[in-house]
Amino acid sequence: MNISINPIGVIKKSGKRVKILIYSDFENIISNVTGDIQKGIELLVVHRNSQKDTDHQVQVSKATLVERVGNLLTVSGIVSADGDSVIDLRRMDDISC
Repeated sequence: MNISINPIGVIKKSGKRVKILIYSDFENIISNVTGDIQKGIELLVVHRNSQKDTDHQVQVSKATLVERVGNLLTVSGIVSADGDSVIDLRRMDDISC
């Protein structure tokens, strides 16, 4: 079975920080996710896994928001490859288990 998922953004590495560019068609997602944005909020980032040492195609990473400028989020704590497609983005405090 094949499932087609369109990315909402892309991950770009910049030194120790990672920048997540959300495509303009999905800017409303940032507003819904970040709301009253505060430095230090924790996010879950669902993205394509481009690591070659695993069979998993999707990875969920926990990241801390450092800064938001428009549709560009700077985060720390995420380990991913440059160019990974972002599939979804959620605030940790919005997740209930």
